[in-house]
Amino acid sequence: MRSTQRAGIVAGSAAALMLVGCSPSAGTPTPTEVEYDEPVDLTMTVWTADEKIIGQFQALADEFREENPELGELTIETIPFAEYNSQLAIRLSGGEAPDLGWIVESATPAWVDSGALADVSSLEDDEDWAYDDIIPNLLTALQGEDGELYGYPFAGTTHPIIYNKTAFETAGLETPNELLAKGEWTWDALREQAKALVDAGVVTYGFDIPQWGYTSYALFTPFLKGFGAEAYPDGASCGYADDASVDAFEFVHDMIFEDGSYPAPGSASSFPTGDTGMYLGAPSTLAQLADSTFEYDMAPQPEGDVDYSPFIGQASMVVFADGQAPELATRLFAHLTSEEGSAALPYVAPRSSLQTEEFISGLYPQVPPESAKASLLDTLDSAQQVDYPVSFPELETATKPVFDGLWQPDADVQAVLEDVCAVADPILESQ
Repeated sequence: MRSTQRAGIVAGSAAALMLVGCSPSAGTPTPTEVEYDEPVDLTMTVWTADEKIIGQFQALADEFREENPELGELTIETIPFAEYNSQLAIRLSGGEAPDLGWIVESATPAWVDSGALADVSSLEDDEDWAYDDIIPNLLTALQGEDGELYGYPFAGTTHPIIYNKTAFETAGLETPNELLAKGEWTWDALREQAKALVDAGVVTYGFDIPQWGYTSYALFTPFLKGFGAEAYPDGASCGYADDASVDAFEFVHDMIFEDGSYPAPGSASSFPTGDTGMYLGAPSTLAQLADSTFEYDMAPQPEGDVDYSPFIGQASMVVFADGQAPELATRLFAHLTSEEGSAALPYVAPRSSLQTEEFISGLYPQVPPESAKASLLDTLDSAQQVDYPVSFPELETATKPVFDGLWQPDADVQAVLEDVCAVADPILESQ
C-alpha cells in the first residue's frame, strides 16, 4: 500500500474522502501472467448519458471480444457529472472499484496521487497503441515520477464560444467571428455584445458557462485566464485574492448585476431554446442543438489583456488498480484508446494523426469547417493545462460556501476572495 494517501476525492457530504488504493505500479500483470477460465464481466463508469456515445463504446468492446473471448459483458454505468468524483470515491473506498472509468482534469492530480489508478505504461511499447502519436503535453498530468502512465486523455480541447448567429443578425450586431477577423474578439467585446443582445430584446441572457453553474469553480477558469489570473499558482498557493483574479470576478459580477446579461444564481439559461446568445462549453454539447430552430456557429475563446492561453477541458480514461481484472481491463483500455478507437468517438482526440480539419469537420458538421478549425485546433498551440493542486477536490468543497458570498449585488469581491484564500491556504499547506 502507498505510504501516503493525501488526495481526498470529495464525498457528497462535503467531507474529504481519502482514497485507499494499492500502488498501481507494483502489480498490474502482463498478458502472459493471466489465464481466464471463463469470460470476465467488466464495468466502466462515465458521466455521459448519451446513448450514441455509450453505443460506440459497446461496439468497440464487441470488436475487442471477437479476438479476446475472455471479455464477458461490458457494463457502462453513468454517474452525473456533479456527483461523479464523490460517488466514484465512495465505491472505491467500499471495495467496489469499477474496472475502467473517466476522470476530469481538475481531479486528475488527486486520482494519480491516490494510488487508485493502474499503471498502463506497458502500452508505450505496443506498436498498435502508437504511443508516439499522442500529443505529449496532454499526457503530463497523467504521468508519474518514475515513468508511470495512469491514463489516456481521450477528450482534450479548448472550449469554444458557441453563439446564436440568428440572434446576432436580428440585433444587427457583429458576430464573434466577424470581430475575430478584425482582431477585436476580446473578453470586453464579449461583454459588450452580450449586453447588446439583451438590450435588443432578442435573448434573455447574453452569455453563460452552464457547467460552472456557481458550483464547479474549475469551470470559472476561462474568466481567470482572460485576466491572467490563476486560482492556485503552481498548484501550491491560493491566487484568488490577487488583483487579476479580483478583476475577473468583478467582470462577471458586473455582467450579472449591472448588465443583466449573465444568469444570476437560481436562474437557468437554455441556449438550445434560443434564450441565450452565447455560451462556453465543450464541443460535444453541440449534440443538444440537433433540433434547434436558429443558425449557430462557434468562435475561439476571446483574448484578454495577457498572452493568449485559452481554457482546455480534458477528460481521461483510466484503469482502476482494484478492479477485478486489471490486466484484461488494460487490454480493453488499449483498444478503446487506440487510433481506431479514438477515431470512432465524437471527441477531439489527443493524437497527431487525428488533429486534422477533415476529422474535426466530420465530428462537428453542424458548423463551418473554418470555424471548427479556428476554435478547436488552432487554439491548441496556445492552450496550457492548469496546474491543479492534489487537494483540488477538497478545496472545491471547502471554498464553495465562501464563494457563494460573491453573488450578491453589494458583495465586496476583494474581501470575499481574501476569505476564500483564508480557507484554502491551510489545505494547500497540508497537501
